[in-house]
Amino acid sequence: MNSPGKELIVRRQAALLEEERRKREIRERLPDAAALMDRISGIGHEIACVVSGRDAERLTQTISGIQADQKALRELLTAAGYPADYLDTPYTCKLCGDTGYIQGRKCQCFRELSARYAAMEAASTLPAASFGEFSLQYYPEGEIRRRMSSVLKACRNYAAHFSSRSPSLLFMGETGLGKTHLSLAIGGAVSGQGNRVCYQSAPELFRRHRQEQYSGSGADTLKQALSADLLILDDLGAETENQLNQSALYNLINTRLNGQRPVIISTNLSPQELERRFTSRIASRLLTLYKCVRFSGKDIRQIKLMEGGEQP
Repeated sequence: MNSPGKELIVRRQAALLEEERRKREIRERLPDAAALMDRISGIGHEIACVVSGRDAERLTQTISGIQADQKALRELLTAAGYPADYLDTPYTCKLCGDTGYIQGRKCQCFRELSARYAAMEAASTLPAASFGEFSLQYYPEGEIRRRMSSVLKACRNYAAHFSSRSPSLLFMGETGLGKTHLSLAIGGAVSGQGNRVCYQSAPELFRRHRQEQYSGSGADTLKQALSADLLILDDLGAETENQLNQSALYNLINTRLNGQRPVIISTNLSPQELERRFTSRIASRLLTLYKCVRFSGKDIRQIKLMEGGEQP
């Protein structure tokens, strides 16, 4: 895979090559512009000589002359139907000139590229699932299939319009009804838009966190889950019940709510079971601040097994 630094190098080289092409074009088509271009390009040596001689008055005159030439060149370009800045180097980022840095600090373009590459890397390890593979034929005809058709449409719409203002979702329903499939389909679409998506099963996430806490390794599994643009936490309620897990879950839910970072949580637990299983601070946030999405039907895995298909 490429990297943000390499992409910036490619951008800069492409911009410099395009600048040279444009200069050749203008020299061929506008002889008067070519003369001004020669005068402007040669002014650097003259300025250096003036500066070394410490002649302030001559320096002012030299700068005024180049400004006049630049103005005349822009007027010639626009009169010929070109943009006034046609001969400027066409950098993708005008702020840093595609170097990635401004006065030693990373430019916003570098940070955005880094985020996009991180999202691409995460997408490469995200379990594959798509909306197109989600079949409504496994749901009973009638009210249940109509309801699940609405759920599918809502998930597509959520992915298409995802932003930090998107609500967090709580997928609720019995096992084998497509909660994981649709959450991963959303994750794949959102990641494809350049967002950082973190997928974790609740048992594995809390197992790693517990191991890190006791080993003192310095690793921090929760950090990625806290910072991703979208966190998908699958199978909540299947993890071991203990105080450390409850504390880590509350930290995830509360921190991401406060930071406007959406979460999709899937669980086989009912609202009543959530209230019994978790602290009131956790259950109340899940049931009131998350948008609940109900899944209905029969276990699709069992249906596929009976049909002789492979278990998903």
